[in-house]
Amino acid sequence: MNKQLVAIIIASFFMLLILAGCQEQPQVEENIKTDISQKDSQNGSQGKLKSETKKAVKIIEMRTTARTWSEIKASGYINAVKLDWQLESALPRAGSTAAYHSTLLQSFADARGLNIKWHRVSNLAGMFKKLSAFEVDIIPRHLTITTNRLDKYSFTYPLLRDKEVVIAKSGKQGFNEDDDNNISLPIGSAYIDSVSKQYPHWQVNIIEEHVSSEEMADNVAAGLTKYTIIDGFALETLKQYREDIQSVFTLPKAINLAWAINLDNDSFLYELNEFISVHHVMQMVEPERTIDFKQLVKDNLPLRVITRNSPETYFLWRGELLGFEYELMRKFADIHKVKLVIVVADSYEEMLELLAEGKGDIIAAGLSRTKARTKQITNAKLATSIRYNRVKEQLVAHQESMPINKLIDLQGRTITIRKSSSFWATAQRLAKDFGANIVIANEDIATEILISQVADKEIDLTIADSNLIAIESSFRPQIITPLTFKEDVPYAYLVRKNNPQLLAYLNEFVRKYYRGTFYNVVKNKYFYNEKLQKSHKEHRLVSGSTLSPYDDIVRAYVQPYNFDWRLIVSQMYQESRFNPLASNATGAFGLMQMLPRTAAELGVDDLKDPEQAIASGVQYLDWTRDRFSKDLAVQEQIFFSLASYNAGYGHVKDAQRLARQLGLRSDRWFNNVEKAMLLLQRRQYYKKARFGYVRGREPVNYVRDIHQRYLSYIRITD
Repeated sequence: MNKQLVAIIIASFFMLLILAGCQEQPQVEENIKTDISQKDSQNGSQGKLKSETKKAVKIIEMRTTARTWSEIKASGYINAVKLDWQLESALPRAGSTAAYHSTLLQSFADARGLNIKWHRVSNLAGMFKKLSAFEVDIIPRHLTITTNRLDKYSFTYPLLRDKEVVIAKSGKQGFNEDDDNNISLPIGSAYIDSVSKQYPHWQVNIIEEHVSSEEMADNVAAGLTKYTIIDGFALETLKQYREDIQSVFTLPKAINLAWAINLDNDSFLYELNEFISVHHVMQMVEPERTIDFKQLVKDNLPLRVITRNSPETYFLWRGELLGFEYELMRKFADIHKVKLVIVVADSYEEMLELLAEGKGDIIAAGLSRTKARTKQITNAKLATSIRYNRVKEQLVAHQESMPINKLIDLQGRTITIRKSSSFWATAQRLAKDFGANIVIANEDIATEILISQVADKEIDLTIADSNLIAIESSFRPQIITPLTFKEDVPYAYLVRKNNPQLLAYLNEFVRKYYRGTFYNVVKNKYFYNEKLQKSHKEHRLVSGSTLSPYDDIVRAYVQPYNFDWRLIVSQMYQESRFNPLASNATGAFGLMQMLPRTAAELGVDDLKDPEQAIASGVQYLDWTRDRFSKDLAVQEQIFFSLASYNAGYGHVKDAQRLARQLGLRSDRWFNNVEKAMLLLQRRQYYKKARFGYVRGREPVNYVRDIHQRYLSYIRITD
């Protein structure tokens, strides 16, 4: 038997013994970290970044051996590779972090005082090609350890032990392992080896490109392929938000998954394995547990925070995880050096159940501490922290509706509200004492949607907290708050009563940080940022005038990418109003409002420089355009790429999938996919979407505004 395979098996057994002491079961996570790819321009040097031009002419020394650990340390960086079709990850919903591999490798690099240089390729075969050519030091990705691969590469201690499953369209029955089943698999997949060795009579249909488990599941659900194979954890992740696929067979042989490096690079392998051993980083299925905080830290277990997917709490935007509650809990976890895991619930009742059953440790979801809830919490044997935030309970109305100056003015007016809302008691009092009409909203309609319905004059009134109103008013200037019912509504965290240590640490955290610099920065970022709420005067143009101070730069940079320069100028106005120092609360900066992390991936290090900022925006827009089918009409490619630029590629793919389900055209933006995008604001739809909640009206308006301004620019310049 291959010596390295023996070593891997022994290491696997050792790791499983360690982890068994924590009474946990192994879990898979596939293909987690995603990021921005950079297109290789085919059109000379014009329009490229200065840094990329330097790269193009730089003579690269061809290596014939892998870099040793000493050489890596001396250089100050690790060369790692990722797939360029990965833009952003699915919203982490329960138990796994979206940036597992990159975050883990970054932790290793940080501990060793190193940086990471990311290389991007289009498929898994390209990853191994770069590793074999010694262009990268490591493939930090769940890779199945096979005998064939062990002949060519070394693998770290396993990060995961799992089984492979055959999936089919939901409702299909009768899979028989003895039949000549037709299995579709992407090129370079280790599943091909598994099938050839365990079931050589199965027919394998090779897909000549590497696609994700999500895309393979889409093909199965759409009937384009009959069966495919994915990892067990990948299936569990997909099942969290979709019901159109099912497992029909589990391959009997368990698989180990790990990172790959080059053969005989023992010094680097030693460092990686030492890190993995010390940190116990194998991904696990978390059992139900109710242990207190000190034991959690001692056992190196993650802190599981239960929350909602909403603009106040936790959401995904351009590949960044954001949210007021999320950032506070991330700070708490960092302080105590524990891993943070987010568990997403769809309702208040579900959050209480998850906490009581030991499937989470804290509820941090902007929950107000009311008398009715306090009684319910006590009965459920839960406890609340001290107040970590306070808000006002306010009436939301349209600015053009009949004036409301006092409570008696509510007579005959209609307030729409969910029965489960903490504002329900207030609404009942208003109906009883002042003659307001109460309409019970569907439980799937979140408060932010009710606010949007008020802004659109679809409903008369609703009630919301001042934090959420602050977020929504920055996008909906039509709404006003004529009455405030309560001034100081406290928000509190919830824990189990039998976790007094965790409660004490949370209270200590609140006392130290509440109203401090960190807290105020985070709160202002989401609720009171003036830059998000500031309205801009229209940039007026006359025929024959220049469109912007940067027209010549834009003209130069768009040529290799076949964009109309006037489109980019229109987008630039939408993003920054031609202010090169523009920024927003989420960290985007410059003329094209790029996130610094994304800009760095594109080779840009100074977003204050108009030339670099424009170049990064053009490259990023081109990247999003390339992700969509070339069968789309040219103008549709533009619409979809603009929507992706604004909201994120994943949210647009969710909208396309929903459009198909609704009988709309998934290849048309206006009046089709844009309608689905708006629906992804509603819980009944976004809870089944891979990327979760999105403020759908924002990309819809973004595309429409840029398109209309672009048409005006054409008239002016023609």
